[in-house]
Amino acid sequence: MRTARLPSWAWLALIVLAGAALRAAAFTGQSFSFGSDESRFIAVAQNLANGYFPSSGAEWFGTRIGLIWPVAAVFRVTHADDFTASAWPMVGSLLSIVAAYLLGRDLASRRAGLIAAAIVALAPLEALVGVRLRPDAIMPGLLGLAVWLALRGGRGGSWRWAAGAGVMLGIAWSVRESALVLAPVLALTLWPAGRRALGAAAAGALAIPFITAVVFAVGAGDPLRPLIGAGTEGEWRNPVSALSFDKSYVAMIGRAAFDPGASLFLLAPVIVVASGVVLYRRDRRAVLPAVWLAWTALYLEFGTLVNLAKPARYLTLCTIPAALLVALAADGRLGFLVPAAVAVAAVAALWTLPARDLRHDDATLVARVGAKLRSLPAGPVLSESYTWWAKLGTYGARGRLTVPAARDPEFASPSEVRSARRLAPLPVPADVRGRGYVVTGPVHPRPGWPTNWDRVRSRMSREIAPGSLTLVATVGEARIWRWNP
Repeated sequence: MRTARLPSWAWLALIVLAGAALRAAAFTGQSFSFGSDESRFIAVAQNLANGYFPSSGAEWFGTRIGLIWPVAAVFRVTHADDFTASAWPMVGSLLSIVAAYLLGRDLASRRAGLIAAAIVALAPLEALVGVRLRPDAIMPGLLGLAVWLALRGGRGGSWRWAAGAGVMLGIAWSVRESALVLAPVLALTLWPAGRRALGAAAAGALAIPFITAVVFAVGAGDPLRPLIGAGTEGEWRNPVSALSFDKSYVAMIGRAAFDPGASLFLLAPVIVVASGVVLYRRDRRAVLPAVWLAWTALYLEFGTLVNLAKPARYLTLCTIPAALLVALAADGRLGFLVPAAVAVAAVAALWTLPARDLRHDDATLVARVGAKLRSLPAGPVLSESYTWWAKLGTYGARGRLTVPAARDPEFASPSEVRSARRLAPLPVPADVRGRGYVVTGPVHPRPGWPTNWDRVRSRMSREIAPGSLTLVATVGEARIWRWNP
């Protein structure tokens, strides 16, 4: 891959643009399945944007200031919808591309950096996760920058590099607490620089929790909430009882290895071949990404047994070190073939993307309806579509939203799972009469809807007579009506 015709920054900019385009193509809107993490994160962000500090209990994750608070700021400055909710995750995901380039460049060469960046930009899993309001879109890029800063500090740079690495680790912690699992990798990277560098990194890392504690001491009178919330609000189990090969990441990656529609398509064979190449070459430059990848993989496979399920999105923690290993193995004239193969895998995975056909109705159109409702007098909104009702009610809220508690199905019995999928209380259509709006438009029932939502639809068809509605606005295929008193 010849890079002399353009400076490295121009190649990197093109790669970032390609990554942004792929993430935009993968965007299907934020998930508003009943009780989903995204819908609850967005509700807390909307509360913050409206001036309501996160409470404890069901809103404990509001203490993740690196995850929720930037989204609240975007809502406050612009408006709230699926697209503005995806802005911060997109930035975080694109940051991973830059981090991969910086690490590849400093470990090996500019070409290796560009190959690693291209792999991260085009990886199907990264594209799918990179526009969802999840820690998995934001945290890996921050950790990648932390490792890069530690690499510079460990090579004899100023202690400020080490302090910066610690600060980045602290910011990543403020996105999700499990970021601290990478602390040993940072410590090993900084070890050659001595105690001063290690101390600077520790001070930098502790600064962010300290600032967060001060914020919650002032705002909520509870400085310990951001420090212990994840531990006290989460659920725990015996890790031995959770052991299952069928549910392991090894099994997941193996099943997806040759499945063109899977987000992990070709991951296993590519990693195996790349590892073999760097081992054959005895490439010492691969030690850092290999240790990083192995440590993260061990955590995801075994460390999560005590309190987490194993969704594929957690594997974004492995993307940067895996991309670096592959880039080091492919650092040659034919290195461009690796990003090309990743691009093929991405197209194959996104071609059959579930819900892609619903993006227009359940993301774009509902956002346009929400924009129109913001220009109208405030009032409750009712829609036959649960997705629309939930999104319009959340994004259009002007008061404090009640954030429901949600249990991880991994820790619930079958009867508890069935009970948790029932919405209570159900919206009462009569409460909208004379006070708010009835929105009609495309209805696409989804598996994530509450199991009792049909009761709302039945009541709407019985209680709302066509002659009792007055058309307020037409937005594409949607209609906004006033229900006359």
